[in-house]
Amino acid sequence: MNREIPGFYYDTTKRKYFRIEDARTAPSDAAWSAPNVKRRAVEAKEDEARRERLRREEGRVRRARVLSLREGPLVGGLLGREVGGQVGGGVGGGDGGEVVARAWAAGLKAKGSLSWLPPREGVISAMWIGRSHVRSEMGLAYAVVNGAVPVAAYLPRDADDCINFQGGGARYPQVDLRFRNFRGQNERNSKAVKFHEPSSKILVAWEGSRGIGITHFTPRSPDPSEPGPAWVVGGDVDSVPIMDSILVNESATAFNALQPAPPASRLTCIAGTNAGVAQLRSDNLTWLTPSPPPRHRHRHRQHTPKPNPAAPWQGDVLSVDFLGQNPAEVILAGTRSGHVCVLDTRVPPHEWSVRSNTFRHVSSAAHVRAVGEYDVLAAGPPNAMALYDVRYLRQRNPTANLDDNNNAARPIVTFPHYDNAANIHAGLDVLTAAGYGGGIVATAHTTDVSTPSSRAAAAAAAAAAAAPPTPAWQQPQPLQQQRRRWGRDPKKAEEHRPQYEVALHSLRDGTRIAGGEVDGIRAPAVAQSLMWQTLPGERHPSLFVGEGANIGKYSFWA
Repeated sequence: MNREIPGFYYDTTKRKYFRIEDARTAPSDAAWSAPNVKRRAVEAKEDEARRERLRREEGRVRRARVLSLREGPLVGGLLGREVGGQVGGGVGGGDGGEVVARAWAAGLKAKGSLSWLPPREGVISAMWIGRSHVRSEMGLAYAVVNGAVPVAAYLPRDADDCINFQGGGARYPQVDLRFRNFRGQNERNSKAVKFHEPSSKILVAWEGSRGIGITHFTPRSPDPSEPGPAWVVGGDVDSVPIMDSILVNESATAFNALQPAPPASRLTCIAGTNAGVAQLRSDNLTWLTPSPPPRHRHRHRQHTPKPNPAAPWQGDVLSVDFLGQNPAEVILAGTRSGHVCVLDTRVPPHEWSVRSNTFRHVSSAAHVRAVGEYDVLAAGPPNAMALYDVRYLRQRNPTANLDDNNNAARPIVTFPHYDNAANIHAGLDVLTAAGYGGGIVATAHTTDVSTPSSRAAAAAAAAAAAAPPTPAWQQPQPLQQQRRRWGRDPKKAEEHRPQYEVALHSLRDGTRIAGGEVDGIRAPAVAQSLMWQTLPGERHPSLFVGEGANIGKYSFWA
């Protein structure tokens, strides 16, 4: 600041001092005349007082709730677009994509359900919802109830896009809408049901007395001249050729995940097992990762050296996917140990290394999903879900122990409201279609909200960051234990039946968003199957939820 000299004033433009002249001798418009100098001094004091008043009032002003994307995304987003600015601190970007996604999610409504059993007598452990190609507007549902025999059914809908078997029977009188069981699966434990688009094959992963394998078949197509859908569901028709591909290996006893391959890949699918990653190629089920080293059950000598530890991709693989940047060659594998493996199949497996081909998630990677080209979503218990960019993972300490859980990669987005205390089978699916913001993640929560106290705890968890893992003695009790606890009183047993919810999260900032009637789901068991799918004739995708033994459909109301 310039020094004040009595009788002079400083001109900031010319950067010089001028003598203040009386108004009788100075020109009226001269900047150095006494009246003009006094006037500018008064205006400067008024401007300073006004700025100070604005600074004081700034802390008292609160943004209207209608302008918040979380409180009112539809009205607030439309108002923000009208005034030409960003509303809610710039969330969603200038194009308003996140505003549209939040408003759309808040408008999801229940659109009927598909019931195989009473809701509390089973759990949809796996399902796939299909489009039935495009010849009709009937969808397909293949599901596994309680890990037993897979069943199949059509999804007829009425004029409001609700699942309606009565209306479907009148619309397609020549179509058999009965449920069908898969042939030859009675003595097997079915684990997953998927669909391979390029070959039009249904894939069913199973575990049996002969080992583990994948059943694959193409549903038969009826006469093109006949009305009805393009496929005929069910595997109990003798004219449908069904093939089993069995993985013969003593160490592989369980299937954890199944993922169909993209069109550019040479594979049909990949599968995560308790002993690594398997691949189905040309109807042959073989190992994609090297077989794990043999287990030494007995050591008769104390000096017998310990076997080399298996790599993460040779252990218990809970989830698999294909990287979006190169889906034909690069696969993702999430392990129980928390490693997320990024494996390039063009490189010989013996050249893979833990340091260069894996990064650590903060928990077990029960789900890994490729989002975009380089982003990977990993989720698993306890209460950990994060989005990573495989190009910008944190550089690890060369001397760090790779088995240390603290040696985790740095995520670009975290999800503090993800609730999964200790269930690797809790469902998850990601909506990444264009037009829905940065994406929407649907997750099944494992907190029982059947009692008022548990509902309050769930609401508090949705409003704050995720708490540390719940101790075992505080975890919700299963239904059978609660029945023993409350005796044979049916009224008490009914009051204390567990209820579990499903939540939607923004893939852009990790916050939980309003899901309309999805937020009102109270499933009798933790939902193990979630899937986004757009059925023929519908403009928007729907969320299909395995609610007990039923499959519920939730679509946009408009």
